Amino acid sequence: MPYYHIVSPGTKGFVTHQDNELAHVSNYPGDVWVTENTTWAARVGATEKTKEEAQALVDAVINEAIANWDSESGQPEPQPIVLP
Repeated sequence: MPYYHIVSPGTKGFVTHQDNELAHVSNYPGDVWVTENTTWAARVGATEKTKEEAQALVDAVINEAIANWDSESGQPEPQPIVLP
């Protein structure tokens, strides 16, 4: 499964219905995207990453969230995420 890194511009059409019909595009913390849709990746200028590189990006964001979590905030404690 290919892994990509790109900061979403947050605009409509970044991931379209057609993109997801060709191959599902999943987003994870750390601006990591997982998809087999190479056409989408090329269109948005995503940088391909190894699974280990992508997992490190996700882990960095989750670890920061865990370190900053306030048990009295009422929010659930952030949990690790393992990429597919």
